Amino acid sequence: MRVLSYLQSRKLSMERLHIEASSGLPLVDFNPATGELLIKGKSVPENGKLFFERLMVWINEYSKSPHVSTHVTFHLEFFNISSSKSFLFLMYKLMEMKERGHDVRISWIYSDAYILGAGRDYAYMVRLPFEFTKAEKAEIAAA
Repeated sequence: MRVLSYLQSRKLSMERLHIEASSGLPLVDFNPATGELLIKGKSVPENGKLFFERLMVWINEYSKSPHVSTHVTFHLEFFNISSSKSFLFLMYKLMEMKERGHDVRISWIYSDAYILGAGRDYAYMVRLPFEFTKAEKAEIAAA
């Protein structure tokens, strides 16, 4: 039992998912060792299904034995409908984790009313704690 607990706490079977931002794709940095998950930048992939399938496979595996606390940060500049749907599916998986008793929270960093409104819509649709933070101008330029 102690070995299993140790393996789960160390996340030896989970690899960090890191995807650099590129034209139309956001930066993705999912770290199972810390429970910190980040999606940042513009998300307008040409093939959203293909891009987000990788994220969903990762989150499905992670949800089987998540870190003691999962903190997801969305710091989006802009996203399309394909991305919007995929973000919602990702949040549904996070909600399942929360319902099983895991600590899950979302930070939603916004730069304008559109992104804030989208975050509020998500917060309404899923039963997860959201924290909303307005991005500083320097953060927006760096995104």
